[in-house]
Amino acid sequence: MDVVIGRPVVVRAEHRVSTDDLVQDLVRRHDHPKLPVWLRMIRSTGVQWRPWSAPLEETADRAGVGVRSRAAYEAARDRAVTAAQDALVQAELRASEVDVLVTTHTTSWTIPGLDVELVGRLGLRPDVERIGLATAACVGGAHALVHAARALRGRPGTRALVVAAEDLSTLYNPESGPPTMQSVLYGALFGDAAGAVVVSAVEKAGAGDLVVEDVWELVLPDSADAYWGVVHESGVHFDSSREATRAPGRVVPYLTGWLGGRPVEWAAVHPGGPGIISGTLTGLGLDPETAGRHALHSLAGGNLGGVGVLDVLARTLGDGEGDGEVSPGVVVAFGPGFTAAALYLTRVPGAGLEPEHLHRGSGF
Repeated sequence: MDVVIGRPVVVRAEHRVSTDDLVQDLVRRHDHPKLPVWLRMIRSTGVQWRPWSAPLEETADRAGVGVRSRAAYEAARDRAVTAAQDALVQAELRASEVDVLVTTHTTSWTIPGLDVELVGRLGLRPDVERIGLATAACVGGAHALVHAARALRGRPGTRALVVAAEDLSTLYNPESGPPTMQSVLYGALFGDAAGAVVVSAVEKAGAGDLVVEDVWELVLPDSADAYWGVVHESGVHFDSSREATRAPGRVVPYLTGWLGGRPVEWAAVHPGGPGIISGTLTGLGLDPETAGRHALHSLAGGNLGGVGVLDVLARTLGDGEGDGEVSPGVVVAFGPGFTAAALYLTRVPGAGLEPEHLHRGSGF
């Protein structure tokens, strides 16, 4: 029996906010001696624009965690429904045929969660198995794929729907108080998007199928002070220490140890930043310039949090990567904690997935 992953569908928010737009807004709102340094930092992230659910001024002027959280959740939920519906159509699958639903959504606190709402909004069976990830954040897309693969293992004929949705523009909150390096960085780095993909357990994978050979998770020892999120009266904030820049490199020996010398010809790496992308690929023995182009192109349109690695995987498959006889590769992502998740994949030779246009929203 094989577990196979389809090509992810990614839906971006409709408002396109450029880095120049953000810089101008920050200069207008703040007079801080370190602001010029922080603005140069923003321009070094590799993000040229980001998709947001609302225009820049509306996003910046929203006041209070309640208002911000409701707006973020509703926008992410509606986008998640669209992405999931598109993924089901692409897989020629009815909602009632989904056996497992795995969701990841971090950017607003809500009860019930995204998983419960999607059951009704998509018309899934009321007894569908649900795995709802609420704190995975940037690692969420890879972590959700890991859970889906494990849930289907040994159950031929079953299918899982993986849905990731984040509304990270809520982190841009310049009226919450004096700016800090972290508030400026994280407010400018992220975008709003949803992604979905169908994972299937089949008796035997067919030509072009992407097969899960192994999965992996890690909580990096002694890393809780690297990267975290907090809720203040004004809204949700991300924070980090210098450990955040070192943590991805510390993960690489664990990742390569898990791979155990297995060949890796391509990688879909979470686009957390240029250093994360190049460091991970170098650790895997790949050329960052060629193997990292899809991650860098994704990052140019904003770090999409847990959706990001699904976007990179969609771009990778659309470019025909992994069309060789064995074509082994990895999907790997990192998140707060500091955590990591990965999948080791091979692609069955033959006619692959068609490179049809599966990205929706601004810029595509």
